[in-house]
Amino acid sequence: MKRVTNIAFVLVYVVVLAGSVVRMTGAGMGCPDWPKCFGLLIPPTSEDQIRWAPETEYSEGRMVIERDTLWYATQDHFSIEGGFNTQNWAPYTRHDYAEFNAAHTWTEYVNRLSGALSGIPILLLFILSIRSRKRTPIVLASATLGSVLFVSWLGKLVIDGNLIPYSITIHAVSALAILLFLVGLIQYFDGRKVQIKKSLRAWIIASLVLSFIQLVLGTQVREAVDLALEAGIARPNIISSLPDWWIIHRSGVWLLIAIHALWAIPMLKTPRFALYAKLAIAILLAQTLSGILFSKFGFPAFAQPIHIVLGFGLILLDLRALLASKV
Repeated sequence: MKRVTNIAFVLVYVVVLAGSVVRMTGAGMGCPDWPKCFGLLIPPTSEDQIRWAPETEYSEGRMVIERDTLWYATQDHFSIEGGFNTQNWAPYTRHDYAEFNAAHTWTEYVNRLSGALSGIPILLLFILSIRSRKRTPIVLASATLGSVLFVSWLGKLVIDGNLIPYSITIHAVSALAILLFLVGLIQYFDGRKVQIKKSLRAWIIASLVLSFIQLVLGTQVREAVDLALEAGIARPNIISSLPDWWIIHRSGVWLLIAIHALWAIPMLKTPRFALYAKLAIAILLAQTLSGILFSKFGFPAFAQPIHIVLGFGLILLDLRALLASKV
């Protein structure tokens, strides 16, 4: 079970990275339906494949873009000459997105594939935990599987709602929950704990809470950036268009660094715990540098996946440090 847990953790983290790349590239609606893509198991590679054509066999649910509208086949049929006939088609009304971009479509499709792949070890982990009859693995594995199912269901809502911003934030937090449960399992199978001072453990808890708050604020800033880009604002001018509260997120990094330093620096000389301290310092340094890229270099797109992955990593590290400590 330990090996399966580690595999699941790595794969879910890859999904987080893939999801952030989808956001970076604006490919979230590359597949306008769920779980298929344009009604197909294998996405189209060219625009010709999603344009109506005569003498073509269409299966129920297959999608085409005609008259700047997304349509789906209401039944299996064979198209005939004479032009597009709405008798066999109905407009897709769950959203009004009707565009095709091959790069966006395949970026989103790879994201979905990675999500499906990560579900395999998580399902296996659930089965193995039931067979073990041990309470902690059963609870954590069940919570992990439940979170995966919730994220999948939410992903469908996000697509149906054409990437509703509020849903995207919940999606990110839900993905984090999956990783948190897996970290709990990793620590359970490890079993080793380091005795530390009560005050240091309190600072670890504070670090965990503040890291989570920063992540939530960061997702809100990201959504504000997306809205600015959709409005045609150039990346170098994005800062001036952001709501005033984004400064809380920007300035909060200094408090984040200070609180982490209060436990990380004293633990640098503690065997086993020194690794957590070094990783915390390294992540904070990298995250600060990525934040400087945002504020000083016009929110470069490539920095977005880096920033969110580091944010996830800091929270997961804080949790592991907390679970691996005792007073």
